[in-house]
Amino acid sequence: MDEIMIVYSVAAPFLLSAVLGWLFIPRVLILSHRRRLFDIPDQRKVHDMPVPRLGGITFLPILLICVCVVMGAWLMLGIPYMTVEITSLVIRITLLFVGIMMLFLVGIVDDLIGVSYQAKFMVQIASAALFPLSGLWIHDLSGLFFIYEVPAWFGMPLTVFIVVYITNAINLIDGIDGLAAGICFVSLLTLGVVAAVSGQHLLLMVSFAVLGILLPFWFYNVFGNVEKGKKIFMGDTGSLTLGYLVSFLFICMASGAGLTFSNSVMIIGLSTMLLPMFDIVRVVMVRMQNKRNPFLPDKNHIHHKLLRTGLGARWVMAVLVLVSLLMVGVAVLGVCQQAGAMWIFMADLSVWLMFDYVVNYFIHLNHREKYE
Repeated sequence: MDEIMIVYSVAAPFLLSAVLGWLFIPRVLILSHRRRLFDIPDQRKVHDMPVPRLGGITFLPILLICVCVVMGAWLMLGIPYMTVEITSLVIRITLLFVGIMMLFLVGIVDDLIGVSYQAKFMVQIASAALFPLSGLWIHDLSGLFFIYEVPAWFGMPLTVFIVVYITNAINLIDGIDGLAAGICFVSLLTLGVVAAVSGQHLLLMVSFAVLGILLPFWFYNVFGNVEKGKKIFMGDTGSLTLGYLVSFLFICMASGAGLTFSNSVMIIGLSTMLLPMFDIVRVVMVRMQNKRNPFLPDKNHIHHKLLRTGLGARWVMAVLVLVSLLMVGVAVLGVCQQAGAMWIFMADLSVWLMFDYVVNYFIHLNHREKYE
């Protein structure tokens, strides 16, 4: 029965959301072109033609449809489930959708007319505060930074901080075609596998519902033809929604709030987001070093740096997704070898530092070749 539940929790939401994505995204493209709802190029962006940026508005409606339909069918078929677990998770997922809706609305307004970073930041904090409100907060760091069990006064604000951090990390890495979707695909697939191994079928369902949504979007985003009106961006609506969903799944793994996740897999969940999280730290440090506002945008993110090496946008996306996969692989190997969370984190940090050093070397090499 457990194998049937895993197959159902993977196949049903993934296929349904993928089909709905293929149906909805072309309609959003038509609407965007009719209403001239475009992302206009400027000096900070890598595209040179106006592109619709409302792809993200399909994410939340499709996710809601899939989770509700699949869960409804699940219950009507009388498939057995752990009553206590599903009750607590339904409460948390209900508040999850409240938080997503807040970010969804802010994202739509930002994509259409613009929203200040202060306003977006406040809404992100309010949405993140719903996690500890539902009883979902980090109880144990599993040895990360040599810290284990943490009290509520520390774990609750830490949870809010991590949710805001991950949400912004996805939002800021969304700078070239397919990158944010690709990194989220790696993260959601990893978290989904962990949920399957841990017997968390409801979380598995959410993970694969979002994966199904990303598949048609990624195709239109990466391979869509601008001149034929087939290309679309996810915009802040999509990136904020994805970041919040990924942070929810990660906090579920790290919370220890009545769930059956092993402490050792917390670092695996974290590793799926380390690339954009490390990049935020580097970018903020550079901005502060140059005496600039750390919250104002620039062209110093890791994808911008890779573009300066001479790589094309698709190659940049592929390289960064592969580096993210490498970090996850390091974490999985470390867990299999029973290494401590701190050692795994340091190994992933070493991968990031070496990668950044190589990128800087090729930027210098490319710059020197241009002027010789």
